[in-house]
Amino acid sequence: MTINPRGRSNIVAAEPIAVLRPLRQSDSEAVARWYDKATVLAGERCSLGDLLDSTGRRRTLVLTDGTNQEPLGLMLIALDDPEDGWATVALLAIAAPEQRDLATEGVALLETNLGQKATRIRAAVPADVGLALYFWLRLGYRPAAADGRLWMIRDLDA
Repeated sequence: MTINPRGRSNIVAAEPIAVLRPLRQSDSEAVARWYDKATVLAGERCSLGDLLDSTGRRRTLVLTDGTNQEPLGLMLIALDDPEDGWATVALLAIAAPEQRDLATEGVALLETNLGQKATRIRAAVPADVGLALYFWLRLGYRPAAADGRLWMIRDLDA
């Protein structure tokens, strides 16, 4: 992985391995099989019902590997949070730790797809998952403490 000068994660791979799409009602059964044991790389788990109810500035996205549509990860994104121009990754969960590359590509896709919707992005690192801190550092995010939490922050327009 390399970081381009515009400040966005830039994954170097022969073929993309990740697809990022909206969560569908039909995904809930597949997600339920792994969700309680998922590796959380940002935020914290909430009920699956809350994930399906993504309206307005809150969106739940599914990560797939591109070969099929089965969900292998989830992202819950809140736009204009904590203020205008920000996007918060309220949850990034992957079915298994070995799917970190899928999550890495998913974050890169998110950064690209945010376009004019956000100029800064942040993700809360779970205190009990050292892998999460390393994951975000590797993508070029910088740590900042606020609200009693450790946030990983990146300027998208730099």
